[in-house]
Amino acid sequence: MTKPNKTSPRNHFTSDITIVGGGLVGMAAALALSKIGLKIHLIEHIAIKDDSHPSYDDRTLVVNRASIRFWENIGIWKDLSSDLTPIKKVHVSNKGHFGTVNFKASDYNLDALANIIEAKKLGMALQNKIQQTDNITVVCPAQVTGFDTITNAIKIDYCHDNTNHSIISQLMLAADGAQSQIRKKLGLETHIKSYQRTAIICNITPENKHDFCAYERLTHLGPTAILPFVNNRCGFVWTVNENKAEAIIQLNDQDFLKKAQQQFGYRLGKFIKVGKRSSYPLYLVTVPKQVKSRTILIGNAAHSMSPVSAQGLNLAIRDVANLIDIIDSANVNKQDIGSSKVLKDYQNAVNYDQNQTLKYTDDLMSWFKINNPIINSFRSMGLVALDNVSHLKFDLFTKASGFRDKTTKLLRLQ
Repeated sequence: MTKPNKTSPRNHFTSDITIVGGGLVGMAAALALSKIGLKIHLIEHIAIKDDSHPSYDDRTLVVNRASIRFWENIGIWKDLSSDLTPIKKVHVSNKGHFGTVNFKASDYNLDALANIIEAKKLGMALQNKIQQTDNITVVCPAQVTGFDTITNAIKIDYCHDNTNHSIISQLMLAADGAQSQIRKKLGLETHIKSYQRTAIICNITPENKHDFCAYERLTHLGPTAILPFVNNRCGFVWTVNENKAEAIIQLNDQDFLKKAQQQFGYRLGKFIKVGKRSSYPLYLVTVPKQVKSRTILIGNAAHSMSPVSAQGLNLAIRDVANLIDIIDSANVNKQDIGSSKVLKDYQNAVNYDQNQTLKYTDDLMSWFKINNPIINSFRSMGLVALDNVSHLKFDLFTKASGFRDKTTKLLRLQ
């Protein structure tokens, strides 16, 4: 479908910015940019379906405190209020060894440390808001067939309804996923590190109430996580050796629950129900330079990491918040928003946060795989020390909440 746009193009541009990829990050960027008066085209190759009946198996997302402010400031959060599950406590442990770290919202005078939302619910809220926004044009389904920089602009070619079209914009945002074709066509250096691990993700129901507590168990294979959700459901993320993943997924429900119980333990009592299992090979994808030729990579096109740390979408949202600050400043000062200076400013703005977050997720996957009695003891003692030093816990909580270095406008209370 194509949603008509009621605004007129600026000068010779079809739009100010074209976004390729209409997933959560692409839609978030479109809405945020529309609020600073820019005309946006959003191209998505998968047809949008009206699917308003979530099932037991819908994927859950952790929304940290910085991201909550972002969603509030672009007008999405209030639309999700009835579908949120708060995380009021977090329990971190080293499986098979002593030492835990506990975080409580009440310790920081907060109602919640973070919130859980269904990915489908967030996506539907974004779609609805975009449909109500005059300066966003959605072209879907459509496939980008090429792009070229021309004088002070970029021309994006695409196919829609079996017809070839072109858009001329000042800037293109590539939000086309971890296998980004735009990134490949630009020839941007990409580093891919395989952990030889697979994340098995599903919904699981324990017999005891989760009491809005999230659990993270650190193991030599990688973290296992339990996330509280509606109707006492929990999101379950289990890291396993990649060569054992398929056999585990194919287990019947009873045998899978037994294996999952052995992995997690009985802190929530017996596991009594499991939904459909999905699996994702675990990689760390880093792209040192994410800008080139009037193009900026965002979302998984720019970086991809293990889902067990719940950092991927939250980091991407902070990238978008940085982008808005950079673009808004350039626009107000009547600068070319696709210029090499603007692209360089954006890259510099996101480098520190990205590097720190990617290092954190990589450490979770790499450091804990060392299964040595001495190392295990040091890790356990580190958890005990962290739990008993309040300023260290607060610093870790602040960073996990998405607040690092400079706080951009869309991450502030307004």
